[in-house]
Amino acid sequence: MRSFIAFAMLLACSPALADPSCRSVEVSMKPIPRVQMAVWVEDAHGTYLDTLYVTRLTGSLGLANRPGIATFKSDYRFPYGPREMVMPVWAHARGKVYDKVVMGGALVDGAGARTGDTVTCAGDCRNETIGYHYNVSSPEPFYCAPSGGTGGVGLDATSCASSFYGCKGAYLPGGTSYYPPRADLVTFLSNHDSVVSAKYASVNDLGAVSGATPPGNAIMDPPIHWVPTVDGSYVMKVEVSSEYDFNAFHDHPQTVDGSPELASFGLEDSPTKTYGQSGFKYGTGGFGQPSIVYAVPFTVGAMTEVDTTTAYAGYGDWDGATGRMHAPDMTITDGMEGTGVGRLLLASDASGSWRVKVHTTDDCNMPVDCAAPSVPANLVVTPGQTSLSVSFASAATGAVATRFDVRYSENGTIDEGNFLSAIPPSTPPPSPGAPGSTVTLEIAGLRPTKAYTVAVRAISSCDAASAIVSTISTTTQQKFTTLHGCFIATAAYGSPLADEVDSLRHLRDRYLLTNPIGRVFVATYYSLSPPLANVIAGNERLRAHARELVAPLVEIARAIERL
Repeated sequence: MRSFIAFAMLLACSPALADPSCRSVEVSMKPIPRVQMAVWVEDAHGTYLDTLYVTRLTGSLGLANRPGIATFKSDYRFPYGPREMVMPVWAHARGKVYDKVVMGGALVDGAGARTGDTVTCAGDCRNETIGYHYNVSSPEPFYCAPSGGTGGVGLDATSCASSFYGCKGAYLPGGTSYYPPRADLVTFLSNHDSVVSAKYASVNDLGAVSGATPPGNAIMDPPIHWVPTVDGSYVMKVEVSSEYDFNAFHDHPQTVDGSPELASFGLEDSPTKTYGQSGFKYGTGGFGQPSIVYAVPFTVGAMTEVDTTTAYAGYGDWDGATGRMHAPDMTITDGMEGTGVGRLLLASDASGSWRVKVHTTDDCNMPVDCAAPSVPANLVVTPGQTSLSVSFASAATGAVATRFDVRYSENGTIDEGNFLSAIPPSTPPPSPGAPGSTVTLEIAGLRPTKAYTVAVRAISSCDAASAIVSTISTTTQQKFTTLHGCFIATAAYGSPLADEVDSLRHLRDRYLLTNPIGRVFVATYYSLSPPLANVIAGNERLRAHARELVAPLVEIARAIERL
């Protein structure tokens, strides 16, 4: 009897079980463009419970656990440098630990191949350099070559300017990260890639909650959705990170790449030092204000409730060293939209002004159909040069779809087993609208002349998912712009788009930059050619002579390409 009384008291003091078919929580916000975000739930005591959403670069594409040094300069789709500072409060609260990815490949497979950053494959696996990793690299399906720059615009929907061999990395024995490795790799070179790179997708467990980066300057539609299983008191937290968001207190140092081989020849100015964008504004650093955290307490129960906040709860470490959330202070820009606290813009509606709004509803007195929706119909994919236009219709009958999940993959099928490892699109899927209505979206930032599988499923209000429908489409051919180099050839042929310049660029990347003597030659060329190229570009006679001089090298480059 005493045990029964104790059990009854425990039930009375605990949150009541909710019917998952009728409790609903929606999170709304209005982010600025090009942010990284995580949205998660904690209980009233601050214990982490569940992640609802994380932007795809961090969740699916390994932004914070990839080869290189965290403070390498950045750019859109920059392949190297784990951005461990992206959402450290969320990552540490979640508490999931993964193996740490560093430079490496097939040359370091096997136990004991690496101790710290000293490895058996020497310069190919040097974690503190950006370039010269060809022997442990393979064709890169998502990230771009680190050369050149775009002024820090940070567009992950922008396509790469040229094909690129990148280092997928290997695990550092004993190294750990609070972020997962990327989940998008489907093809590998056995003599270049580490065997562990093929296993990244199997350990990345954020696929279900990874989504497109919000377009910015608009309230997210549809809102982020959560189905609680227990009534009670909670706290909704949102962590937002934005590069190039500087102020006088936060302008932190970056690491500039250099090559020891070049330094030994007295050439300190390695061409890789120009790779990426520093973006500094106030001093000589490259990293600005840290991640900003917003928190909204709310209650799940038998009442509809709207809770909001316009303030921020704190901020993370600028370098992501710990999961500590620092209390608000004067070092964070407040009161200015688009920066600091203003990374989430003020929105106004019947609930007042807010930066984060949590809307909880109770429909337990109404009949609710928790069946999965029928599969989306009429999937049509129209290819472009670097994008795919996708259209499909929600089912006209059956359970109502409240949102869609769209994924794509390069050179691979998508099925029930690997759907969550495929990449979310560059823009969020639209709201379903009325049953039977057609919706459209664009998957941007793709590579030309590549076959992509596109898969879609519908999801109901209680998170039940339909079967998957998929199709394959191939992007069309495109001329690329150059990101860096070939100054004299560009001046001679008048355009970085010239086929001759592209052939020389491939010769440089594949054969000159992969050995010490070739790297010295390239560095010397880069140091001497820009002034000469400027003179040639303005004189048609000199351009003609330059073409005559460069033509034999172009033929050699083309012959090597054919081989």
